[in-house]
Amino acid sequence: MRKLILAVIAAVNFSGSGFAGEFALDSLSLADLKASQENLELSVPAPEEIAAMTKAPNQPAPLLDMTIKLPFSSLSSRLADLPGIKMRPISSVSPVLFRRGDQIVFGNVAVDYNGIEVEPTLIIKPFFEGENRLAIKVVKVEADIAFGPKAKAAFDAQMDKNGLMELVMTNLTTGILESMDAAFSKNKVPLRARDVLTFNYDRLSWTMRSTVNPKFIAPLLPGFISNVSLSNFTFDDAGFALSVKSGSASAAQLAGYNLTVSDGLLDNFINQFTQKTDFEFHPQGKEGGLKFRADGRLEVAGKIYARDVFGKPNVYFKATILPELTGPNTLKVKVERVDVDQAYGIGIPGFINNWIQGKVIRSITETLVSNPELAKVMTATKLDDKTVQIVLKNSAFMPSFAKGAVIKNLRIVNGLMYLGFEL
Repeated sequence: MRKLILAVIAAVNFSGSGFAGEFALDSLSLADLKASQENLELSVPAPEEIAAMTKAPNQPAPLLDMTIKLPFSSLSSRLADLPGIKMRPISSVSPVLFRRGDQIVFGNVAVDYNGIEVEPTLIIKPFFEGENRLAIKVVKVEADIAFGPKAKAAFDAQMDKNGLMELVMTNLTTGILESMDAAFSKNKVPLRARDVLTFNYDRLSWTMRSTVNPKFIAPLLPGFISNVSLSNFTFDDAGFALSVKSGSASAAQLAGYNLTVSDGLLDNFINQFTQKTDFEFHPQGKEGGLKFRADGRLEVAGKIYARDVFGKPNVYFKATILPELTGPNTLKVKVERVDVDQAYGIGIPGFINNWIQGKVIRSITETLVSNPELAKVMTATKLDDKTVQIVLKNSAFMPSFAKGAVIKNLRIVNGLMYLGFEL
């Protein structure tokens, strides 16, 4: 049960943490009887409600749909930080990249070209070639040097524009790959940049083509996503936008959100942690699994084999959890109720029902604040017996690809969860 609890919270928080040991309902004691008098919402579904139950999830098809924004301002500022690059921004207050109609202007940089400092201005047109493939076509290039009109005229006459273009593109791609390798190494990710991204520059057509390998994601999120695909590439006045997708289903994007996940994807992920345990995630003939509800809540349901309780009953239950984003990277997770359907093969209203609910709720809250693996990526504080506040570290969300990501928006609707984040 504890593995299930951690899997649900880790999946919702995208912390990617490990999981603790098994959860067991302890033997009934005097302290437990006293705890059973706590003010918990007791709910035993009526027979007609049980008959109407449907198995989770609402969106059974695994789906992840994400749009990553790459602002021109951020790309311009990071150019100076790329390792091993023989190119530098000229002015810190002027952009290196900006949009001009359906094209992009790349300038405000100085390049070491055969010992001469050249200031090239490139007119480029990025375009999406197909799944996992994009290209950047250089439409026009101009170059300037600081040696006066005659020196510039002589330089223009002998300048090899093909060679200058190749130098610029090689510097950019080398810097990008080295920067990715440094990020992988810092975060102890067993990958190299070439495992993720490859570049191929056509010197004569001035076209840089890149290919994304979608298989790289599997070792980073084992059991969660087998692969992702680059599904689109666009740009506007603010910058570039990359669309990444996993699964065949489609989801409507919402303004202010750039990640969509189906409850089917998380249901499949969590189910892997319940195999050969005392928790059956999808019991035959009963409600089970993870569900994103239309009211913004999570439901987790299934069957527990309570081996440490007298008679070792099978307990069918459903937990309702409300996650709320109260600030950047800050979540409040409240276990609102635990509905117990049956134990010992019969309905169990009364103090045993109340006790089981209390044990499940306390296990959730205590595990969140005490698990050492979760502590690596978040700080959890117990607000009351049912509520925990979680503050995620910036590195919890996408540690391998950015200096950090901050979750700004969270919304759960029927079958889907939306996150809005900034890199």
